[in-house]
Formats: sequence, C-alpha cells, structure tokens
Amino acid sequence: MIISLRGRLVDATGSTVILDVQGVGYEVNASGSVLKALPPPGQDLQVYTYLQVREDAMVLYGFSSWEERRLFERLMGVAGIGPKSALAIISSISPEAFIRAVKSKDLKALTRLPGVGKKTGERILLELKDAFPDTYWPEVEESSPAVPQDIQRDAVEALVALGYSLSEAEYMVRQAQPHLPAEYDLQELLKVALAQNSQQRGERVWRRNG
Repeated sequence: MIISLRGRLVDATGSTVILDVQGVGYEVNASGSVLKALPPPGQDLQVYTYLQVREDAMVLYGFSSWEERRLFERLMGVAGIGPKSALAIISSISPEAFIRAVKSKDLKALTRLPGVGKKTGERILLELKDAFPDTYWPEVEESSPAVPQDIQRDAVEALVALGYSLSEAEYMVRQAQPHLPAEYDLQELLKVALAQNSQQRGERVWRRNG
C-alpha cells in the first residue's frame, strides 16, 4: 500500500501533479489544499496518498493531511460517490467542517458542496452518521507540543510497519503528543505512543474485569 509520497515536483497541470521519487515518476490527482500550497517545480512535495486499483488502471490520489485521506476513504464508501466526486468535496471543505456538518445533521451545508444534491446529502448523513468516532478523529489538547508533520508521518509509517492499522497508528501518534517531553525525537515519540497504547489497553481490560 502506498500511503504517502515525498519527492521532487516535476509538473502540475489542472488537478494533477507529477512527483519524481528517487527516479520514479508518479502521477497524483491532488486535492485543492495540495494544489494551493504547491512549491516551485524542482522542490520537494509531500502528499498522503490513496491508491485506487481498477481493472484497467491504478490511480493515485493525494492529500495534504491524514485527515483528508481518511475522509476520502469514508466518502468513497457512500453509495453514488466515486473518487472524482469525493476529491471535489474534499477540495471544497475542510475535514473538520465536514465532520461538524455530518454530526450536526446540517444538510444545507452539505448541499453547498460540488456534486452534492439533496438526495446525496441525505445519503451522506445516513451512511456516515457513525463514521467519525472520537477514537479515530481525536482532538489533540491545546497544550500539546507542535510535532512536525514529517516526524508524525514517520511515526505513523513505523507503527504501520509494526502491524497496526493506519487508523490505529494515527490515533496512537495523536494520543502521544500531550505526553511528550520538551525535547524529543522520532524514537521518543514512538516510545510514548506504544506506552500510552499499552496503558489504555490495560485500563480497558481492567474496566471489563472490574
């Protein structure tokens, strides 16, 4: 699974960007937030990716954050919404605003999005009403240290390599941030993430047996 790419920006045409990653060129259909923050050609660009495998092609979609990528996956699960429609929606609203609209059942806000009429909006509210549990879309405390995106990404990829799912790895990294010391590196972040996860599992077992 290709979950992220970092490489030299070769070209950008319309909603497509070309990345050179160690000599291999990747064509990525990018979200609006990626396109708005493109560096000049020749400089590095980081995108979080979703690989769609079809009978006739493999298509990469790129996002500026894990939250956008997760939302793309959720939207793809809604009847009648394909990858192009999902990408258009994500390019028009932040994940936070979208989740807020779903949780508050704000049909009017959803129907303002491209390609979303009343029926599609109602399907989104119905099919995604339980799709955003706090455990997978947690809010990091304001006092948490600002962990650089590259360290967060490397930590998530390391946890995925250890066998955790992408959602679990992202959750563990977020939950670890309030508990980091003033000075830390990738290894410290992983250590805290694993310790917090172990502690939370122990607490859940204790509650079940208590």
